[in-house]
Amino acid sequence: MQNEIMILFWWLLFGGSHVIGSTIPVRSFIMSRIGMLGFKAVYSLVALSPFVPLCYVYFINRHAGDAFYATGYAVKLLAQFLMLAAIIVLLQGLVTPNPMTTRAELAGSATSKGCGIQRITRHPQNFAFGLFGFAHLLANPYVGDWIFFGGFLLFGIGSALHQDRRYRAAGSAAVRQFLADTSAIPFIAIIKRKQRLAAGEYHPPAMAAAVLFFILLRLLHPMLFGGFGGR
Repeated sequence: MQNEIMILFWWLLFGGSHVIGSTIPVRSFIMSRIGMLGFKAVYSLVALSPFVPLCYVYFINRHAGDAFYATGYAVKLLAQFLMLAAIIVLLQGLVTPNPMTTRAELAGSATSKGCGIQRITRHPQNFAFGLFGFAHLLANPYVGDWIFFGGFLLFGIGSALHQDRRYRAAGSAAVRQFLADTSAIPFIAIIKRKQRLAAGEYHPPAMAAAVLFFILLRLLHPMLFGGFGGR
């Protein structure tokens, strides 16, 4: 159980540093002294510092603890489809300008309209992290695995909610309109007819790159990380 506790400890440190560092009082205090770019650099360094030991502790203690269930072919196949979806969502999010990203903050530009993947969710990166975590939860049924990969799922949800709250309180008019017209929960804005799917707004090169990356990752995964029949 000690190994599982250490994984949880580093996750709490990683998540806590993100939340505390991005609160309005902390952001305002640091930015008033070193500016936006300086804050982003310090925030990234502090928030990401626990991530390296988190991954190290997990990878030297993979499959720690008891297994909740035995994984079968159907579960592993579902996990692979979820991972393909996660990669597609992530790359579509990266190539679609988003007013809630660091790039938009540094450029001082923001659009109030959702586009492409943002019509499904305004937090595509968080959605991708959640899909990644959930896919690996299914394929890795051990306690330590659930703590590690479950952290990605919870972090994706929690950080999206935290970001929404901050932008509603201190965001520009354009960003607040963007929040009103899009949804954090996937497909809710489309169901409510605030958005449409707009398949033509997606980036075909990013879609192709996602499929190629998934195939490459599937081939190399057993050598790099194990799995697919091995521990």
